Amino acid sequence: MEGSIDELRDDEHLLFASPDGAPHVPGARKRSQRHQGRRRAHRFAPFVAIILILGLIGVSYKIVTSVSKRFATPDYSGSGQGFTQVKVSPGDGASDVAAAMVRAGVVKSSRAFITAAEDSGRASDIQAGVYRVPLRASGKAAMAAILDPANRLVSEVTIPEGYTEKQVLTLLASKTGLPIAELRAAAGRISNLGLPEGLSPKTAEGFLYPSTYEFDPGQTADQVVQQLAAQFGTEYRKLGFAAAAKAQRLTPYQALIIASLIESEAKFAEDRPKVARVILNRMAKGTPIGIDAANRYGVALTGKDPNSVTYAENSPYNVRTHPGLPPTPVSNPGEASLRAAIQPAAGNWLYYVVADAAGHHIFTADEKAWSAAVAKCKANGWGC
Repeated sequence: MEGSIDELRDDEHLLFASPDGAPHVPGARKRSQRHQGRRRAHRFAPFVAIILILGLIGVSYKIVTSVSKRFATPDYSGSGQGFTQVKVSPGDGASDVAAAMVRAGVVKSSRAFITAAEDSGRASDIQAGVYRVPLRASGKAAMAAILDPANRLVSEVTIPEGYTEKQVLTLLASKTGLPIAELRAAAGRISNLGLPEGLSPKTAEGFLYPSTYEFDPGQTADQVVQQLAAQFGTEYRKLGFAAAAKAQRLTPYQALIIASLIESEAKFAEDRPKVARVILNRMAKGTPIGIDAANRYGVALTGKDPNSVTYAENSPYNVRTHPGLPPTPVSNPGEASLRAAIQPAAGNWLYYVVADAAGHHIFTADEKAWSAAVAKCKANGWGC
């Protein structure tokens, strides 16, 4: 129909007219609102993303922290408080030391010490011994303490050459704090000394090698005495003592007795091989060796002052009246005297006597020359 509503354009239809009379486009309002919503969403999107990222970071931090705490090495902090002792045995590695540290209450965990040892690069520098270390210390502080030589607890004892067994044991008792009775008992257990094969003496005299030793706290009397005897064994083998003694037609024990006499008589290195030769020459002739050190030792064994010797004692140590060697060494000789006993000088000497105030000796095969030298020695008070 002409003029019908159906012939009107959409924008002329009253149903689609805007309130202000402007033509209304169907769907236009909805599209505008959608565009505005999208613009607002675009503006808030970065903020939402940031919030999400921060949330993820927070959650991740909590997870990492929890895991770290769960798997972190338990360790104390600082240098510790108070002190204790830790023993490192020969052959112990960082893990062994770490276990000892944990047992002693030094470090909180084995891993704390092992890590510190690895980080220091000095794990192989750890030495055997007993150490003073701090309690409840960090692994790093514990490692530093075990590497400091000042923290090693030792009793250092120097045994002079020529000391008798009695003198050696008395010195050991004073330096280590071990009872003298325990040390004497240990020295008397000859089978426990670990002496070289072929030596089965009745006393430890001659086998307590003179040197400087370090003893850890807690060492027993047996361990201390064995350490000296072990050093003797080392020197004995190094010198080839047994074979060299045999070359001189001596048993190793006879050569050791001669070495002890040399040690007690000679003060200077050049005199030692000559004293050995005098002893051997007199033995070869069947003449008493007449060395006063043996006589004095025999008197001391009876508990008397060795200065009270009369040289008339009925004793196997009275080598003025008894031919041959005394039954045991009379001191503990060092390397120079051991070497002299198996490498005697060449000569026909039968006598020697102190020739000056310093203690040098003269050697002679002439009895009259010797008698004159003895008179001169006594006149000058040179200790003949």
